[in-house]
Amino acid sequence: MSSSLRHDCDVLIVGGGAVGSALACALAELPLDTVLVEAHEARTLEQPSFDARVTALANGSQQILAALNLWPDLKGYTEAIRAIHISERGRFGAARIAAAEERVPALGYTVENQALGRVLWERLQRAPRLTVLAPAKVLTLDLHEHAATGTIEQDGRRFEVRAKLAVAADGARSALRAALGVSVTEHDYEQCAVIFNCATEAPLAGRAFERFTPRGPIALLPLTGGRAAVIWTLPAAEAEVIAALPEPAFRDELQTVFGQRLGRFTRIGARHIYPLARIASGALHGQRAVLIGDAAMRLHPVAGQAFNLALRDVATLAEVIADALLGASAATPADIGAPELLERYAAWRAADRQRVSIFTHGLIQLFGEAVPGFGMGRGLGLMAFDLLPGAKALLARQTMGKAGRLPRLARGLKLL
Repeated sequence: MSSSLRHDCDVLIVGGGAVGSALACALAELPLDTVLVEAHEARTLEQPSFDARVTALANGSQQILAALNLWPDLKGYTEAIRAIHISERGRFGAARIAAAEERVPALGYTVENQALGRVLWERLQRAPRLTVLAPAKVLTLDLHEHAATGTIEQDGRRFEVRAKLAVAADGARSALRAALGVSVTEHDYEQCAVIFNCATEAPLAGRAFERFTPRGPIALLPLTGGRAAVIWTLPAAEAEVIAALPEPAFRDELQTVFGQRLGRFTRIGARHIYPLARIASGALHGQRAVLIGDAAMRLHPVAGQAFNLALRDVATLAEVIADALLGASAATPADIGAPELLERYAAWRAADRQRVSIFTHGLIQLFGEAVPGFGMGRGLGLMAFDLLPGAKALLARQTMGKAGRLPRLARGLKLL
């Protein structure tokens, strides 16, 4: 960044987490000047540990990272999910999805967040037309017909960044979304996720488990080193009490809920608690600005769809911009913040957002219903589902991020 009081660029990205960084990597493939503003310092990441947090990547998300040449750098930090087992505690019937049946190497992968963050930031450092401001914050954002102008503060200095397009990638409580005046609808599930890593007597061996219980779902995902990641959803009033139990009592509670399918839980890592809500933005764009990731929609963690939905935001926005650049000429240069371009992005994303939101919210409502006789119906439904190839294929496509119209990156293709 020059010492002048104003910097002009094509795209201003607010938020340098995994979603904002992934968009910056995608835009680095295009002839654009991008500024990325992140509130936290990009510190050297810690070495991987037993308690490393992870993200579930759908098959389509792996394709996006591969198309951006990021996947090879994640070697050694990912674990393939080759089968998913879905069941309800205390009920007969289960559903199983297998990669072999879908003719794919894996339904998805888990990746350590530290490794993903490091690979993204290392790639950003090599992007010649990208400027990263971290730690820094956007104090104000003025949106006009021809430009978005942000007032940035960094190291006690204030200056302006003027862009054709501003992108909100600053999370579920997005300050940029608030500045746009975009409304949100919020559904508080009155639940919390207790998240931790563990080890089990029998290895997961590439299997993921989603088990529904009267108090909420519990998911186990395979990790590198024979570990498992656990996302245990509990009523908010109970989550802190259970998470604070001494390890033997906590292990017993976990064993009772999950059962003996993997034998004993032999090691329990550090536990973290997160409140759960679905937060949906009333619009995906405003004048010279667009929302992606959690700034557009935060989901319940059931089925692990949130980051995958966000990566499809990234891939779609990058493709819409790339197509505008391809169709430009000296006489009619591309305007990447034009209303018609942002409307095209919003229209493309609408069906996917609605489909995933209904899918995740519906699972919680369906398996949280305690009407007498309803549980038996769910068990029969799971059994029937497991015997119907067409139904399994539909769920597999949703789980793998392959449903609906896919952007080029999600099909493993380059932007240009």
